[in-house]
Amino acid sequence: MKLLITDTNVFFDMMSIEILPDFFGLDFEICTTDFVVAEIKKIEQADQIQTFIRSKQLTVFKFTVEELEAVLNLKTTRNLRRITDKSVLWKALELKCTLLTGDKNLRNEAQEQGLEVRGSLWVIRILAEKDKIRATQAIQFLELLKSVNGSVPKEEIDKLISQLKSK
Repeated sequence: MKLLITDTNVFFDMMSIEILPDFFGLDFEICTTDFVVAEIKKIEQADQIQTFIRSKQLTVFKFTVEELEAVLNLKTTRNLRRITDKSVLWKALELKCTLLTGDKNLRNEAQEQGLEVRGSLWVIRILAEKDKIRATQAIQFLELLKSVNGSVPKEEIDKLISQLKSK
């Protein structure tokens, strides 16, 4: 099973368009770090994440003192200010796995360091490809994502919507 290290903003996207259970229904081992979980402060969102932690559908990596020191000392070409960003990058590098993020700086840094990087649009596309959701639902979710997340790449969303409509 393919391992995915997930950043906070992907969880927020999945929750905001109400497809978090569908995301966890995919055939991936979905992981994150305790720093990501700590960033999810709204009670209803934290409860959703805790449900998947309790059911062992979400693995949360905690760091030893030595690992935390390595995270803090991780050399990057971009200024990744948040410990959360460095924690998911470090863990993805350590495990040599895909990083899911919507953060442009983190995405670029991870790609430069040789990681495969995906985001929320990819998740929605995979849900449609694996028949977890219909193409019409995927289009609705993409349109909703455009309205709730001002930083998503609207041109890429429109391109994906066109691809879904042609199927």
